[in-house]
Amino acid sequence: MIAKPTVAALAIISTAAGEVVFVRQQRGPYAGWLLLPSGKIEFGESAQDAARREAVEEAGFEAGELTLTGVYEIRAENGSYHFLMLAFHAGTATQVTAGGHHVDGVLQTAVDEAQPHPTVMQILNDAGVARYPARDIKAGLRRDGILMRGHLTATAGTPT
Repeated sequence: MIAKPTVAALAIISTAAGEVVFVRQQRGPYAGWLLLPSGKIEFGESAQDAARREAVEEAGFEAGELTLTGVYEIRAENGSYHFLMLAFHAGTATQVTAGGHHVDGVLQTAVDEAQPHPTVMQILNDAGVARYPARDIKAGLRRDGILMRGHLTATAGTPT
């Protein structure tokens, strides 16, 4: 069991071609899934700096201005993990390296051509980047035993 929540940040990186940058997670509870570049906020690091650092390390993109799009509490029903995730959308981003730190690959694709983890579907919907069906998100969360609640989002009043 985890003693306290992990506080983390992620970056939604949209390319000039209208694609989103995903990473295939190598480890952790969502190993194998397409996720957004994300990771733990280090002591003394701002949430925005953590999102920027993870964008470079995992996806190879340097993010410009970041806008907060939501704060999420994500936890396993069985108590094996508990995250407090701050989501940021990058206004601009430039590819600087191949990325790949703790991921099995980086994918740039249109959101309607990707099947990311259900938590990512909700985060992209709330950011106005995608329109994944709510029933698919809820079914995926239920299937995987995930409790997810958005705070400070357009859908904050609706539990997911």
